[in-house]
Amino acid sequence: MKTITFLFFVICLISCGGNSGNDTTSTNTSPAKPEVKDPEAAKGLELITKSDCFTCHKLTEASVGPSYALVAAKYKTINEANMDSMVMQINKGGKGRWGNVPMTAHPAISKEDAQSMVHYIMSIKQ
Repeated sequence: MKTITFLFFVICLISCGGNSGNDTTSTNTSPAKPEVKDPEAAKGLELITKSDCFTCHKLTEASVGPSYALVAAKYKTINEANMDSMVMQINKGGKGRWGNVPMTAHPAISKEDAQSMVHYIMSIKQ
């Protein structure tokens, strides 16, 4: 009986894998946060992480919407026109710039928060 109990215990340990919290099969869909040194971009990343943005956008690969790296490459620099355009897209949504899938409007995001999000997006280099 001791042998069976011991074998059962060993099998349980093996099947659990001795996991110490390093499970890489997390159900969280947002990517690991990259290190961001610019405080405005860091604030933007935090806002994006807390929103639903990573549902449709990924950092460097296409998903439902374009990758943030592709958006940064298209707009190249942060000038007033690009900032206004991107903030408007975040707040009002849109369709047609990146295909037929519409971007959901986010009217509850303030202009200042949307600008921080744009600073983060524009900080991504592909």
